[in-house]
Amino acid sequence: MAMTVRTLRWVLLALLGCVLAKCTVSEPITIGASTEWSDGRYRFSGGTEPGALGFAILTLIGLILLMNAKPAAAKAPLAGLVRRFAAFWLDFMFAMFMLTPVVGLLPTLVEWMRTGSFAWSFERSYQTSVDVPLTVLSIILLLPGLLVYYALPLFLRKPSPGACIAGYQVIADDGVLLSIRVALVRSIVGYFALCAAPVAPFVRRDKTAGKFWLDRVFGTHAVLLN
Repeated sequence: MAMTVRTLRWVLLALLGCVLAKCTVSEPITIGASTEWSDGRYRFSGGTEPGALGFAILTLIGLILLMNAKPAAAKAPLAGLVRRFAAFWLDFMFAMFMLTPVVGLLPTLVEWMRTGSFAWSFERSYQTSVDVPLTVLSIILLLPGLLVYYALPLFLRKPSPGACIAGYQVIADDGVLLSIRVALVRSIVGYFALCAAPVAPFVRRDKTAGKFWLDRVFGTHAVLLN
């Protein structure tokens, strides 16, 4: 029996609370790969962490359950933009919880093969030939993952985890599923819409239809969920 969106809202909130609580009590470590030059000093750090991998798996399970959840009843159109802004950053956190620990396995394994000594995370002050390729490859792997994370709910006509917590979802005006191409392009343009967030309240909106300029371009609107 599929779980409901309402039930998953509390599950996702609990997961978010657990991750944030762990971040406040744990020593900060680099998850992924990071290259820094500061005051003539070089620093390369990378890796992952077993607990973070556990949360990544739980986040993925939560996303799968949400994409297969019983649809919530749609209510009135969502007129404001505050929930959308909050949902974007909630989704960004969920996406990073899910993706960065997995991407962080790459520098962990490469460093293990290079040195013969395994460590979940590491830091060093000297440069090797793999540092820049590892950093670039980590970004290359992360960006498509972020894009798919934001586009998948639009394609499946389900709320994203952040939108689920905020109590709304974005749907097509004609009530049918968006194509995967439109969902991907809308997600890309959505990043630019976020950059314009400070001026968004002053741009003409159709509040009664739950639309702002991004929705007018792609034929979508936001509705509150029961």
